Amino acid sequence: MRIAILTNAFPPLSRGGAGRIAGMQADWLVRHGHEVKVFVPAPFPVEAGIAPFETFVTRTSIPFAKLNKTIAPMRLMFHLEDLAPNLKAVDQIRAWEPDVLLTHNLTGCGWGTPKMLQATGVRWIHVLHDVQMFEPSGQMMSYNVQRTAYNVVRMVRGAWYGFWSARRSKALGSPDVVISPSQWLLEEHRRHELLTDVKTQVLPNPVEIPRGFCENEMRDEPKIIYIGRLSDDKGVNILIDAWQSLNPRPGILTLVGDGELTSKLNKLNDATIVLKGQLSHEQAMEELYASRLLILPSLVMENQPTVLLEAVAAGINVVAADVGGVRELLQGYGAIVPPGNVKALADAIRQTLNQQTQTQIREKILARHNVDEEMGKLVEELTIKN
Repeated sequence: MRIAILTNAFPPLSRGGAGRIAGMQADWLVRHGHEVKVFVPAPFPVEAGIAPFETFVTRTSIPFAKLNKTIAPMRLMFHLEDLAPNLKAVDQIRAWEPDVLLTHNLTGCGWGTPKMLQATGVRWIHVLHDVQMFEPSGQMMSYNVQRTAYNVVRMVRGAWYGFWSARRSKALGSPDVVISPSQWLLEEHRRHELLTDVKTQVLPNPVEIPRGFCENEMRDEPKIIYIGRLSDDKGVNILIDAWQSLNPRPGILTLVGDGELTSKLNKLNDATIVLKGQLSHEQAMEELYASRLLILPSLVMENQPTVLLEAVAAGINVVAADVGGVRELLQGYGAIVPPGNVKALADAIRQTLNQQTQTQIREKILARHNVDEEMGKLVEELTIKN
């Protein structure tokens, strides 16, 4: 089968979960005999990856790669322009003559691009990763941590989400199938009156179990780790406050990543906090595998954080904020705490650090995220004839 993948996030440039899932899918499909080509916005290192790449020029006034470094009015202009199809991408994908189109995050690809390709007779499967369809940033803050003018904030956000829902839904059209990794994310789209007349299927993100790690292995060093963007919305300030409230400190807190809080964190006079900076995925996993506990203190509505799955696969305990699809993913594994609650986070770190892995729950989670089973179900959807 000839499969075109259209996405704005793909390894090695993307370190986020959406890119890694797209990369894992492409690698699995190639290993199982399918012909795959990935189409991504330029610039991109086209030599990277197991599948061949083809880049297309962003049709907006701002290059997609510079979007996060642009002032808000220009970003708004970008998102409005990006609703239209990217005709160059359409021509390049059509010229390759795929049997099926598999799309992931579409910002920068032209939200109308897949619909135009679908009109030529190509079957189209779209994979959800976050809330980009109604929130251009892809991040929705948890209302549980809105402490000021709650009702006003909720009303303004609701109007903003409604504005984008209508426009992106019209631009996107109706995929043949929409794949959601969690029931939470699917219901969140339906709550915003999206995907109500489209065939949908919940297929949890796959995870590959690392070799050489035992769920009952207790790492010698009491090392606690956070992997992600060093920003307030990811709960890093909450994590630091919780950590510094612990007396004595139960070990070493390692922070992997970078972001706007890097400078502030570098100034902390705390020998128990180690900043590793931005690492490759392989390097980050080495740090994870050497840890006893992973912390995910996010204040945003996470869908199905890949790093949580990777920790479960390696038999590492977790403490995570109760946001988005986290509770659905963990199914009672580790500890779940209210977002933004410093005391609850500190207590959970202390209580969970030396606990043995919950083997039965871990096995249940891994069975639900088995890469061969989940990819097999995806292939079934890809091969259905129009």
